[in-house]
Amino acid sequence: MAHSAVIIKSNPHGLILNLDAELPFEELCQAVSDKFRESAGFFKRASLALTFRGRALTNEQEARLVDEIVQSSGIHVICIVDESKETAERYKKAVVRALEQRREEEGQFYRGTLRSGQVLETDSSVVVIGDVNPGAQIVSKGNIVILGCCMGNLYAGASGNAGCFAAALTMKPMQVRIADKIARSAIVKKVDTGDYPIDPKIVYIKDGHLQIKAITNETLSDYLA
Repeated sequence: MAHSAVIIKSNPHGLILNLDAELPFEELCQAVSDKFRESAGFFKRASLALTFRGRALTNEQEARLVDEIVQSSGIHVICIVDESKETAERYKKAVVRALEQRREEEGQFYRGTLRSGQVLETDSSVVVIGDVNPGAQIVSKGNIVILGCCMGNLYAGASGNAGCFAAALTMKPMQVRIADKIARSAIVKKVDTGDYPIDPKIVYIKDGHLQIKAITNETLSDYLA
């Protein structure tokens, strides 16, 4: 029920939740809680804005859903927005302000989609709020987290730090590299217009080999061990 009742997608500044229009509200709350609890390790401490689609919600219902999301995943919800032009501008300003305040503490944020030919290089860990298209590349001396679909190239631990990781809501890269370990896709994707489901994965080095695994409590424990 949870998988069909709640669908999560990313936009340049946060997450869009497509909600079942007919499901009783209490069941919807449980579905939202279950959905975000599955990816709690991935979302933890992220600062995001939310957009709800699919059904009309009262202010009280919105507040209840936000509480379910925060309690289940640890996300810091900056604001809730609709998709009107005026609200979107306020939404963008709120996200930019919050990210700038936290940048010095937690590394770099990049808002928007990286397109073919673009290269993002950083000396710190980076959170990308958007997609990484085929032909785009991220090079980080720290960790890489993508709140979107990764179809390009990732290089975490670029200074040789084998303890770094790369993670994405949807992990379909052409190549992933952590320090000196590399994994390549069997298919070279010049263009990819596929609409892939949310399936959070993390890539890290364990016992000298790259591990690409779904993000679960067990996986995170294995990475931290």
